[in-house]
Amino acid sequence: MITVHRHYSLPERPNMHAHFEVNPTGRLEVEIVELNEKHSTEFEDLSFESTGTSVRVCGKDQSTAWRCELQVKDALELSSLVEEANEEYEALMRDLMY
Repeated sequence: MITVHRHYSLPERPNMHAHFEVNPTGRLEVEIVELNEKHSTEFEDLSFESTGTSVRVCGKDQSTAWRCELQVKDALELSSLVEEANEEYEALMRDLMY
């Protein structure tokens, strides 16, 4: 199980960047680099909402909701990475049970 890191530019603020860390244990860590703003969420609390020209990544850090806008292609990649990490984790748990 390998943690995957990605850096994306934010479409509404091209001079700002977000660092995403997809942890295969079921967590997504997000940092808006220039603002030193950090968020975290469990995969089960993660959602992707199309806004037409971009995709809003939404999560819940404990009881505090957060969101981050990404370009469509970046959000698709992030969604795929989360799905792959989730599948990898589930396969590992199945293997450990048998």
